[in-house]
Amino acid sequence: MSPRWQHLQACSVIGAAHRRQQKPCQDASLSVELKGRGGSLQLLVVADGHGGSRYRLSHRGSALACQVSQEAVAQWLSGTPLTDLERWRQVLEQELPAAIHQRWLAAIAADWALQPDAEHEAFSPLLYGSTLGLVLLAPQWWGCTGIGDWDLSAIDQQGQATLLSEEREHSGSEATGSLCQTFEQQLWGERTQLHPLESHTDLQALVLSTDGVRKSCATDADYLQLCAALLDVRDRQELEQGLAHITEAGSGDDVSLAIAQRAARPKRRRSGGSTPPPGLWPLLLLVLAAAGVGLGAWRMVRQETPLQAQARQLCANPEQIPSNLNQRRAQFNALLEQPQLASQLQQPTSRDPLGALIAASQSGPIPGCAALNAELSRQWERARATAVPAKGKMPAAAAPAAAPTKP
Repeated sequence: MSPRWQHLQACSVIGAAHRRQQKPCQDASLSVELKGRGGSLQLLVVADGHGGSRYRLSHRGSALACQVSQEAVAQWLSGTPLTDLERWRQVLEQELPAAIHQRWLAAIAADWALQPDAEHEAFSPLLYGSTLGLVLLAPQWWGCTGIGDWDLSAIDQQGQATLLSEEREHSGSEATGSLCQTFEQQLWGERTQLHPLESHTDLQALVLSTDGVRKSCATDADYLQLCAALLDVRDRQELEQGLAHITEAGSGDDVSLAIAQRAARPKRRRSGGSTPPPGLWPLLLLVLAAAGVGLGAWRMVRQETPLQAQARQLCANPEQIPSNLNQRRAQFNALLEQPQLASQLQQPTSRDPLGALIAASQSGPIPGCAALNAELSRQWERARATAVPAKGKMPAAAAPAAAPTKP
């Protein structure tokens, strides 16, 4: 790996809305090291399929966009020395965008030929529509290009984040540039940059993201805080869990991030207050950045009890809450007859988190969504009305009918 870049990671998480609708994740991302003349090149890529019936194969379009980007960059790397800065500037501004677009069109055409609908429907690139953003990281320079509404931020050695690249508005609309459109060099050129590292001595990290991340933040300042916090998140599972919270509390859109840090990162200074415990403050910022959501309303998975995690999962699929609780009617009845059984359920909460949640709700509302507390209240009222005699034992825990799954 290049000594100038380390801790590369890329992550895509299905949006809360798509998960509830049982639709595939439209985002794709990758981070990869490519070997070439004169050294190694790191590559970050994110792609966001448009979704919707008009673009019903855009989840394939975004995945193929990442694939062909890697192939195209690898081809140029095999014949272009990394030390030739001006040649790479030309590649980024002109040749690479055209090569990626042509490869993508060929890849989606080949994919379409394998689709059942190909027998009776004409092929259209619209079906695979996707945005694309990529960052190239060489030992002496970094560059970016792409099309659509992805965002790129830089974090300096003081931990301050700055937005480096964003899509220009299309007449104030939600329209965005796309691979499925006729190739326009200008749209790619607007997103193309190349910078020698010697002129960016304060640069500490780059964060590339699809638009779902920024849309999930209340303000751009929150988004930049989130980008800066990500430097302390090294565990992939931790990153996925944080992004899942962001989409659940924010836009509901699929979200993708790709991150790279400069080597030998010095300890960054925080302004104001004491420094939170290692690994804790970035998780809190992940929560804070979610649109309209305060710190008191959400906790990250690392800090959650099994009961809190169960409440969060139920609230992610509110339409399934009644069927999940209906299967525990015997527990409601038994808890009414023998209140001391609540302590048994809540001792090792990880063994039956839904049972612990039910027991905790007997004394009043629990932290969670309104739909969950309303259904718990209804179940308690029904249990009191029926007053089933206790049998002296707590019914065995039953698995929810359609337990919400983590993204």
